[in-house]
Amino acid sequence: MNTFTYHIIKGLTVILFIVFFSSCSNTYRDFQKVKDMKWHKTDVKTFEVDIPEDGNYDLYFAMRHSTGYPFTSIKISITQITPEGEEFIKDAEFSVTDEKGQYIGEVTGQLWDIEEMFSEKTPLEKGKYTFKISHNMNSDPVILVIDIGLIIKVTSNN
Repeated sequence: MNTFTYHIIKGLTVILFIVFFSSCSNTYRDFQKVKDMKWHKTDVKTFEVDIPEDGNYDLYFAMRHSTGYPFTSIKISITQITPEGEEFIKDAEFSVTDEKGQYIGEVTGQLWDIEEMFSEKTPLEKGKYTFKISHNMNSDPVILVIDIGLIIKVTSNN
């Protein structure tokens, strides 16, 4: 086998490995941009999720914001619509800073990412769910918000 053939086979093996393991992911992760870094109450972020099988799932709210975000927390409302059309609404508040006023989460330059669980070991049936996320802050719009996200992970011990 010449080196050219060897490198092609090696490259295809790596690609197949990546495709296989990414398709076996037990995590749904999606983010939606906030226009002009101003999240308005009327800007409801909607996520449609196909749950592949019955089970228990951990549900997370995610937000990317810029340094200068003016609040210590973010108040949100999350509406979950089941495949049968039932609606469940949950209001939550998540810290954006610690008790000393320092931002929490992962930072890259001036960008901060927070991921906060809002529902643990939630039983979901196979099917299409819709999640709608809006903010409940007194200030409108909420400035310096870049992305809003939803993360769903299979609970490790169902």
